[in-house]
Amino acid sequence: MNQYKKARLFDKNGDLSKRWYVGYYYKHPETHKFKLFQHFISLKLHTKIDRFNKASELIKKYNRELNQGWNPFSTTKSKPSTNVTDAINYVLKVKSSILRNRTTQTYNSIARIFLNYLDSRNLTSMEVGDVNYTIVQDFFDYSLEFDKIGSRTYNNRITNLKIIFNFLLKREYVLINPVNNIERLKESEPEITAFDKLELQKIKKELPVYNYNLYVISQLIFYCFLRPAEIVRLQYKDIVWDHEIIILPGTKSKNRKSEVINIPDQMIINLKNWNLNFEKELFIFSTGLKPGKKQIAPTRIAEVWKVFADKHRIKKGIYNMKHTSNGLAFYNGIPSRDIQLHNRHSSLEQTEQYLNRFSKVASEKIKKGLSGY
Repeated sequence: MNQYKKARLFDKNGDLSKRWYVGYYYKHPETHKFKLFQHFISLKLHTKIDRFNKASELIKKYNRELNQGWNPFSTTKSKPSTNVTDAINYVLKVKSSILRNRTTQTYNSIARIFLNYLDSRNLTSMEVGDVNYTIVQDFFDYSLEFDKIGSRTYNNRITNLKIIFNFLLKREYVLINPVNNIERLKESEPEITAFDKLELQKIKKELPVYNYNLYVISQLIFYCFLRPAEIVRLQYKDIVWDHEIIILPGTKSKNRKSEVINIPDQMIINLKNWNLNFEKELFIFSTGLKPGKKQIAPTRIAEVWKVFADKHRIKKGIYNMKHTSNGLAFYNGIPSRDIQLHNRHSSLEQTEQYLNRFSKVASEKIKKGLSGY
């Protein structure tokens, strides 16, 4: 004989003024009589469809666990109810202690936007477990209508809010992630913009004189495929010039994996006068892009570049150096696998999807070789 009776909804004959609940029965280990376990559905869910949706989530969750052998008599006491504001702030507090500042700021931003929306609906005091698909979908509809955000921002908000609720799901503050079924919007493929040969020649001539440190940064992007966030974390101890490699610890790389990056021969030639004789612990590009003890934000690179670019009527950003060098490598027949490893992409498929886009936009003018800069 079964030890339990499946979960089902008790809806008080559809009366919204009464507390609905999902209940299931489990046989008591001593009395061998069935005991009713109840999970009440919040009265703040004001429509029948909202309560039915919440009940459906609970029924699926409890029946799945019961089928897998879960015994409610042997489990520890569940977490006390927590309102959505406190729950999300708890997530942010934990994540801020383990993530980099820039990532933490991203989560802080989506949390603030979502909580402001809930506040506008007088929902910030509701239990976090009562945040359902309908509420979250309304938030995203509101974002499109009133925040006037584009598809990419919309999808980024889905990703980041889903991560926050996955954190709560794993810690059993919620039973189901309410963001899971929010559909992403179709995004237009971002344009890959590459420097042409004349632009590269102008930059190569003018930039070393204008700001040599910015020139070095452009070389690191072009030849080593480094990202600005990685560049501002570089210290002199990371550059092993005699062996022509950069050792990037997991604390500094984007994917948190320790990596060794080859320095191409042409970069060695271009930077033969680069002075690396500084204290090993100093950041190579600190305040003013000069050596120092302070790690700067990666946006500082773009700010300094913009002044130079505006002066010389260059409209492309410095990170387009990476697109340019990838395009040159692609057109000059460097194997995709080598390009993948140098980009430090997680898969060859990711690299090939990236490289295939060059066949649509890359100009004939950039086919002269990777040593063109």
